[in-house]
Amino acid sequence: MVPDLTTTPGDPTVARPRPVIADLVRSATFNIAAEILDGAVAAGLGDRIALRTDTGSTTYAELADSVARAAGALAELGVAPHDRVLLRFDDVPALAVWLFAVQRIGAVPVPVYALARAGDLVYRANDAEVVAVVTAADLIDEVDRARPRFTSVRHLIAEPAAPDAAYLDAAELLATATPAAAAPTSPDDPAILLYTSGSTGEPKGCLHSHSDIAAGIDSWGAEGLRPEPEDVFAGPPPLPFALGYVYFLIVPLWAGASSVLSTEKSHDAMLRTIERHGVTVFTAASSYFGGLGERYRQCPEAYDVASLRKVVCGGEPLQEWIAVSFEETFGLPLIQYLGTTELLHVVITYGADEARRSGIIGRAMPGYDVSVRDPESLAALPPGRPGLLAIRGVTGTRYWRRPEMQAAAVHDGWSVFKDLVQIDDDGYIAYVGRTDDMIVSSGFNIPPAYVEGILATHPSVRQVACVGAPDPTGRRSTVVKAYISLRDGSPPSPELATELQDYFKSNGQPHMYPRIVEFLPQLPQTLTGKISRSDLTARSSSTSSSTGKAESNG
Repeated sequence: MVPDLTTTPGDPTVARPRPVIADLVRSATFNIAAEILDGAVAAGLGDRIALRTDTGSTTYAELADSVARAAGALAELGVAPHDRVLLRFDDVPALAVWLFAVQRIGAVPVPVYALARAGDLVYRANDAEVVAVVTAADLIDEVDRARPRFTSVRHLIAEPAAPDAAYLDAAELLATATPAAAAPTSPDDPAILLYTSGSTGEPKGCLHSHSDIAAGIDSWGAEGLRPEPEDVFAGPPPLPFALGYVYFLIVPLWAGASSVLSTEKSHDAMLRTIERHGVTVFTAASSYFGGLGERYRQCPEAYDVASLRKVVCGGEPLQEWIAVSFEETFGLPLIQYLGTTELLHVVITYGADEARRSGIIGRAMPGYDVSVRDPESLAALPPGRPGLLAIRGVTGTRYWRRPEMQAAAVHDGWSVFKDLVQIDDDGYIAYVGRTDDMIVSSGFNIPPAYVEGILATHPSVRQVACVGAPDPTGRRSTVVKAYISLRDGSPPSPELATELQDYFKSNGQPHMYPRIVEFLPQLPQTLTGKISRSDLTARSSSTSSSTGKAESNG
């Protein structure tokens, strides 16, 4: 259950108790945008800060008013319930306004990351059959390139005004609009369409209802994060992705807390954000914390991070050296989680008071069951046996217009993923890898996460990712290739590559060692901050030699 906020008359720092989410979603009508914002104002939170930036802040009352006006503007343009509206902004309050506004009138927002190119916009707009595009004026160039290929868009809106008359001026629309009442949506009505990042293939649209969105408040929010009204949330995840959306706009705002929206995601910028805004809860992709700790250790007197109380990470396996060095540097445990765009929320992590266990992601959050399945038969496996991750609970996989993919992903009510995990007798889950990342060499299945976990403990290694690559000797179809970013003071060399190979053989299963090692200044990342394995796989297939690579064919 969310924190019980009690009230003191006239005191804006506390509020009346808010209804229990589980009770709300059982009602005939439930609109997530209205429950969060109108509910906050009704509960006495109107004067509290909801959103923060480096240039200002937005209270709950101001946000609720802007959302109602934007919703009215959309309704007056003819945007109807269940229509889709594409949104393209940086991580700024305007994106939150339009996102909630679309939901308020019963339509479905399709948020797209700011760096999306014309092809990305065309794919999502046409796949979702969006009727309107709302964009930041400084991001119009790619929209202009995409416009001729849009098949269903009736309205283009820019904020602030754009010189092109084809774009309606958002400020003018809001100035003349009549604030819209919340549509009487049902809990099961669609409320957001999020596309996967496409890091392992074509992006897939994942549809979530109003009750799906609310489910995370009573699950991960209450059990894993346990937000308090005075909390300030921050981190680099973009708002258009599932984690950013839930982490910045749903869990904290229901609790009466606030979120920092930032367009600058560098390690230095985030450390300064923590100090400037008194951030208490911080999240990022697991690999991000290696660089964050390194930056802090270079000049600890430049940053005040004493406000932090909880730091969580996910999106990729947490390498043990990152967890250990982070705790040594910041005095806080780095708590791992696992969530998916398909399920919207974090579904596996630790309870708020639980201690981190090495190599363990956590346990199922309330409302979810976890099962490990045989990759061939999908039969349930006993504890200790690795297999496919299967999850059943308050949210489930619901692909947008992909019936074959939907049928393959859901079995008897269980969403089955390509992640390989194993579970112990107490229900705690360890991550093994992904079936689509698995490297098959000489008949052996080699999980990249296993190889990476060992190499990451070498003192010269800052980041590492392994993929399959053609065997230059022709003896095998595929070998393990390790891409490695080195710590400062460790220059790349063939000798160091050989040292790393020998280090692995001494600490891991020798037949799994990386037969090719290539050093890179930085490993490529996705927009969510995860290491981009698809980029590395493409690189391994297209290059046969490069500076800093060492090969061993033993």
